[in-house]
Amino acid sequence: MYRNSDTCYNKIPKSEIEHQEREKSIEKWQQEWDNTTKGYVTEEIFLNIKDKLKMKINSTPNFTAMVTAHGKTRSYLHRFKIIESPECPCANGNQTVDHLLYDCRKLNNEREKPIEHISKEDKCPVRKIELVKKYINRSSILQTP
Repeated sequence: MYRNSDTCYNKIPKSEIEHQEREKSIEKWQQEWDNTTKGYVTEEIFLNIKDKLKMKINSTPNFTAMVTAHGKTRSYLHRFKIIESPECPCANGNQTVDHLLYDCRKLNNEREKPIEHISKEDKCPVRKIELVKKYINRSSILQTP
């Protein structure tokens, strides 16, 4: 039994143990993330796991397709032999996420407004990580009551 003047320093709060385990888990995740040969498109956007976890992402099908390079692009469908050619209908290269974001001639008009807006703040073309950050900031503003 402890007296009032005695202090017990041999107990660690549960919250501290949880925090340490979470940090270890994130470090292990980061090591695996750094060493993997898969997910290069997603890794291009989310270099750091801690930063990724801090983001509040409103994950839509189009956003997920963009950051994973999986989706209804001709390049993706061709990879699984669902269609014969990966070429974009604009005839300016294979239809990949990057092609649609930066190069597709058929999307030039749709691209003008975002580029005009982004160009006020950044030089174009903007890296995908910058587009993601702007999307996340805009989404969190739109969701605020």
